[in-house]
Amino acid sequence: MREDPTFPAADRVQVDLPYLDRFIEALQAQETRSGLDFLESQTTTYDRIFKTLFTAECHCSGSHETHDHARSHSLQERARFLQNSLPPLTTVFDERFAHEATKYLHQWKEFLSDEPAEPLSFHKTEATLERGPAHVERRWDVDSIWFGPKSLQAVRKPGIFRLSFMPPFKRNLSTDQVIRPHGLDLATSRHILFGSVNTSGVRFDVYLFFPEASKASASRNGLSLDRQKDLYDSIIIPAAFSSISDPLRQELPRSFDIAYAKSRSFQERPEMGRWRAGDDSRACHLQYTLPTDDLAPFWSSIVRKADSFLVRTKSGEGVAYFKNPRLLFQSHDLKNIFATPSLHETMTLVHDTILSGMDPEQMDLHSCWLDIGTRDYVPDQKRGSDNRVEPFTLLWKSDCHQHLHQRLSAIAPATPLAASHFRSFLLRDIGTYHSRIKATGAVTPGCPRSREPAVIRAKAYNCNKELFSVMYSNYRLFGSGYLPLLAFDDEMIDDLSSSSQSRERGTRTQLSRAAILKAWNANKRHLRSVSDPKMLSSYGVRKEVTLRFDIILMMWANGYFQASRESHTGPLNRTAPLVEELGLHHLPFWTIPTKEINAIIFTQAARFVLPLDHLFFRAGTGFTEQPAQSNVAERYVQSILGFYTAQMLCRLLVHSFIGEKMLHYDQWIWLSRWTVLNRPSRRREELLERQGLGLEDTIMTSGMLWIPSAKMDWQRGHLALDVLVGLYIPRNPLHPRLASQVNVQTLTVSKITVDMFFQQWLKEARVAFESDQNQEAEELVERAFSLAVEEIARAYHQHILLKLQSYWERDRLRIGQDKVPPLIRLQEGMEESAAEDGQIVTAQTIWEVYAEAWALYAQLYSDTDPDKLPQELPYWMTTRKYVPPHDGWSSFVFRHLFHRPSPPSWNHLYFLRLYRAFKESWETVQQYAGPFDRRFRHVIGDYIMVALNSSQRNEVGTYQHDKSWYQGKPTFFKIQFWAPYFSPPEDNIRIPWQWVRDHETRHPDIAPDTKSEDMTVEYFHSLERVLCRLWWKCMFETDRLCNTRLARRSLICLSALEHFSRLVGPRWCAEHGRPYLLPWHLPNLEDRERGREDFLLLPISAGIVLKEYEGTKHFRPTILLPTRHNMMWLLNVVESVPDLCERTQEQIQWMDKVIDNNEGQFALRSHLNAKATATAERDQADPLLRCFLSQTEPPQRVVRSDECVYNTDGGEEDGCFTALDEDGHCDDESSEEAD
Repeated sequence: MREDPTFPAADRVQVDLPYLDRFIEALQAQETRSGLDFLESQTTTYDRIFKTLFTAECHCSGSHETHDHARSHSLQERARFLQNSLPPLTTVFDERFAHEATKYLHQWKEFLSDEPAEPLSFHKTEATLERGPAHVERRWDVDSIWFGPKSLQAVRKPGIFRLSFMPPFKRNLSTDQVIRPHGLDLATSRHILFGSVNTSGVRFDVYLFFPEASKASASRNGLSLDRQKDLYDSIIIPAAFSSISDPLRQELPRSFDIAYAKSRSFQERPEMGRWRAGDDSRACHLQYTLPTDDLAPFWSSIVRKADSFLVRTKSGEGVAYFKNPRLLFQSHDLKNIFATPSLHETMTLVHDTILSGMDPEQMDLHSCWLDIGTRDYVPDQKRGSDNRVEPFTLLWKSDCHQHLHQRLSAIAPATPLAASHFRSFLLRDIGTYHSRIKATGAVTPGCPRSREPAVIRAKAYNCNKELFSVMYSNYRLFGSGYLPLLAFDDEMIDDLSSSSQSRERGTRTQLSRAAILKAWNANKRHLRSVSDPKMLSSYGVRKEVTLRFDIILMMWANGYFQASRESHTGPLNRTAPLVEELGLHHLPFWTIPTKEINAIIFTQAARFVLPLDHLFFRAGTGFTEQPAQSNVAERYVQSILGFYTAQMLCRLLVHSFIGEKMLHYDQWIWLSRWTVLNRPSRRREELLERQGLGLEDTIMTSGMLWIPSAKMDWQRGHLALDVLVGLYIPRNPLHPRLASQVNVQTLTVSKITVDMFFQQWLKEARVAFESDQNQEAEELVERAFSLAVEEIARAYHQHILLKLQSYWERDRLRIGQDKVPPLIRLQEGMEESAAEDGQIVTAQTIWEVYAEAWALYAQLYSDTDPDKLPQELPYWMTTRKYVPPHDGWSSFVFRHLFHRPSPPSWNHLYFLRLYRAFKESWETVQQYAGPFDRRFRHVIGDYIMVALNSSQRNEVGTYQHDKSWYQGKPTFFKIQFWAPYFSPPEDNIRIPWQWVRDHETRHPDIAPDTKSEDMTVEYFHSLERVLCRLWWKCMFETDRLCNTRLARRSLICLSALEHFSRLVGPRWCAEHGRPYLLPWHLPNLEDRERGREDFLLLPISAGIVLKEYEGTKHFRPTILLPTRHNMMWLLNVVESVPDLCERTQEQIQWMDKVIDNNEGQFALRSHLNAKATATAERDQADPLLRCFLSQTEPPQRVVRSDECVYNTDGGEEDGCFTALDEDGHCDDESSEEAD
């Protein structure tokens, strides 16, 4: 190569760097003349990058305005100011402090809100250093390296390659990388950890990418077990055994199944309670060393087999899934290996360790990158000396980052940079910085084919963050999203967990308060250990930039990194702060004694730990120790308010140890108001406005965080109620869904509010009983009992509908979600059931759901009629066991769901836990009101009017036989249901007119001795069957009905009205005019306890009915019950039909007039009203609390874009995802870059 005078760097390669010579030769062979000229020209761009990013000084104006030190606080003074209101830090961070924390409630305002007049000043802290300026040194390094080899032959002796089997999925690359080796988007390309390479002690992970495979999201870019089996069994293992010589290959697994079994060998020992067989995190990552000499034929065989192998799709088509595989070598956290005083020395180490172990001819040198960085620090101890000077911590000035970003952006204006600024430790004047190219598309500056000059990525961060985190881990001190749940007791955590699981599953939650509390104490223990003021270290600041390796090779060959070059790539020797800072001449970092910055960080953390300890201890045991809060309602409300407060304090506690940018899921803390796009709306000008706490303002004015006084209720220790009513808390995607605001609101509305009423009424009833006020006590007991029964029923309604939704979604996945949409009626049913005056789920609901489901399913097949629901649907159960007089529906529901001989496998479902909780609370009044079940068994059937066919083992029974209509049908259509039929009460039949109260004024044309018409079970259901057909035409085919002929339209509507009127109740015919109707009079609780027959009965097998009970019993459930809701719905729909005949109009008027439309007239229930009634009657003295407890969704309002003068965020909180950072560590997109 040196003999080629045309190569720009040919005569400048150092003779003591032989491997660099080989890389330059390989680069020349891979590049055209114009390409080499481009690389040479880019050395000027990179020179500007080095001079801009790694300069020791900053020339901005923001950090050096005039400051009045007399009217500000240094870090030491501010820490002392706060500590005057706090116990000693070692006491606060002690695990046993929780009990004592409750004594400091009256001091919360002092250390959280009472902001001093003096702002926090880092200038004053630097100006008052006891020992004067500190000496700052620099270490250069290379932290990360990415190589894009052409083959495994790039590994040269004595390098070692180890082949991987069953690598952990967490090792996959899962962020949007700025670099694109081989032109691949690493995050969306299917890949697998293929092995590792070790060269002179430097370890590279080796990834195998498959460009021809379908693209995937960043969280699903790995290979499934099926594809891994294809890869190993058909490609890698055959390639290894055909190219690796004996006996070197004998350790390799001969099949994927063998490798899988070996990786799960831990399962071959019995579970001992410390692990479970399903815990894949314990799986062994198998690795086998292969001889370097055999790597070339091994890779060639892999490529041949991968190119020829076809994966069969579901349609039978062959796809070359693994064709054209590509390799990537990457290594991270190398800075301590390559740390030297100058970049020349660092690159020499890279040459001796990495370049020496790689064959450049087998590398795509345009697909190689590296991170070059520096660490500036104050040495606190000379090597070999035991004498230490005072440790210092360097911290980047947040104002200087703006200037740095402007200068970096000016280097390559054509490829703009996107900057992220991170505020550190909730302190205004320190922060970190991260920028990366904005360019998108197939060819970006991160692609090998790019010819655009660019700063690909640069960052600057504080090294002291390692004090509060754990390297190689996605760990943050107090970072668990479960910690705020300690503001709840165990029961509320269980309820919240059930709510987050849609209450459709019967498994026990694995979440326990004791486990969360143990984690909280472990965090405190960690915090106490690192806060020891005697264990201090010096921490520096770091900058690094991602650079193309081919351009670096050119600069290296040109002698750019030699020690004789300008000082910007050599050692640093400065004092800090500068003694005579004039104008724009200053350093971009603060020089602070470690003890002072640690003191303010740990004191600030104590401000949040102490209130959290108070909230957590009170929730666990403290309520029982506070007589003033013995009121049940107050305790539940305090728990909810305490939880939201704990969410805020926990998030602030996390921020006090890290640096983060303004994230959309934290906007509720920093901003007073913000807006997001209104996704459901088609109007672009419509936005959703949300309200937050607005704590950002206090940081900007004071230098650190304070909570404005009006935001908190300081006497009770929680966020103010008027603030919470309007507060929108986006869900943090890194936190559990069960802790989301909407889930807590669901729990509040569905259970907490109910518990408040129920237990308060029972408490008042007991007092009334003990005071011999029996009438008042009975009224309170009846209200409490009705509320309990209705809420248990509501929970079961939700359970059934969620189960149906679950089964439908499973079938949709099997059939194809694009072919079968979700069920609208099912979603409507869930919303109707969840409302305060929730609608009872009946056979009618199930019928309507199945009619919609069948219509959607039948459209896929030509031999089925979408408009005709088969008689097999829904699958209604009948009984042979429960024959009269044991066929009462309510008794059956009680036995079937609540009183089985032994606990079923689904005993932990939410509705059963709710039942047991109410039953346990009932013991307060049991000695006066009798057992809960004595009442419950007689009335629960009035509220649960449809049930799944559950057994001891199976929660959902389905039809299991194949020789029937159900064969081959989706499981959704095989679900079996129980539902009652309506039996007209015998005492409502053949009643003399004169027995009716006010009969003379009700209808004078009816003779007193006239008896009501006879109504048998058989006749009732013959009318109901006809009504079902008419009902469907009127209610669900209204448009078609309106387009039919006038005569037929009127006939259908008239027939529907007449049939329904005959089902409503007893009917007396008059000598002149229309008959008179009254709704059915149904037995009450006392009647049923005395043995009166239930009006809802269990359907009996058709054969038994024909033989023994013809005309008196029935074999199918009643679909359309004669409820007030159904009647008013029918009247409203028929009235909307145009051009009805006069007779139909008269029928409408007659039914509307005769039926007294009030809630109490119809005894047959259609809705749950106890909760709505109780809520409406709540003491109006605290309407704010009522508003808060009744919220079902996070508060927000629709606004127009031209109304907004504040922040607008185009993103939604659900769009964020957990990912791996560019260094390969698991982290979220917001965190500071890994050190």
